[in-house]
Amino acid sequence: MVPRTEETSGGEYVRELRIPTDAAEEHITWDVTDDSVRVRHRRAEGVVVDLYREQATLLRAESKGTTTALVLEYGTSDAVGRVRVQVTHEVVIEDKFLRT
Repeated sequence: MVPRTEETSGGEYVRELRIPTDAAEEHITWDVTDDSVRVRHRRAEGVVVDLYREQATLLRAESKGTTTALVLEYGTSDAVGRVRVQVTHEVVIEDKFLRT
């Protein structure tokens, strides 16, 4: 999987990665200049989850055994958060948000 320019928004700095899972597909997009990340979980033709975060400070993939997940951290002067989206074997979304 290689990130490519995301065509829907029309922004040349928005990158997209599509991750096929068993029954669905994950779309991960990020804006290189505006520090935003969107994770869309699709099943068939419908969007099941559309998670959007601004002020992203970290986006990485982690693998433990046969499980793969995406980790997104974000923060501002008054709040921080972390989202972990497990994409294999099943989709599991953990979202933590804390005011500081």
